[in-house]
Amino acid sequence: MKFLVTIAISLTCSATLAADLTIKITNVEETTGTIYIAIWKDETNWPAGEPWRGYTTAVQAPETNYTLDIEEGIYAVSVFQDLNGNAKLDRNAIGLPREPYGISNDAPARFGPPKWQKMTFRVGAEGYTAELKLR
Repeated sequence: MKFLVTIAISLTCSATLAADLTIKITNVEETTGTIYIAIWKDETNWPAGEPWRGYTTAVQAPETNYTLDIEEGIYAVSVFQDLNGNAKLDRNAIGLPREPYGISNDAPARFGPPKWQKMTFRVGAEGYTAELKLR
């Protein structure tokens, strides 16, 4: 009985910490390929390391939406549309993206990746919608 109470309490606690994060990707022009979504939880791995979580979704133009349950906290999101199916963001000779990509808060990427502070947002109990415009 004590075991069942412990499970019930832990399930209740974890459920209260979850919120919906909706990722709204706009300016989707091509209907081919796959959208890759990276969720970043801290700046330790940004931008060269592994994201905290990764997802893929089918492309829908002119807007693609993806919703997931996530703990409340501070996050950043980056996405790209893999047009040629090689599962990576293709870049030109000087390192600029050749495929459509987006960053949370439309954080500017000038002379390198966007600054962590410019791309983060808070997911609270009410959830959050992160809007990213493909460039």
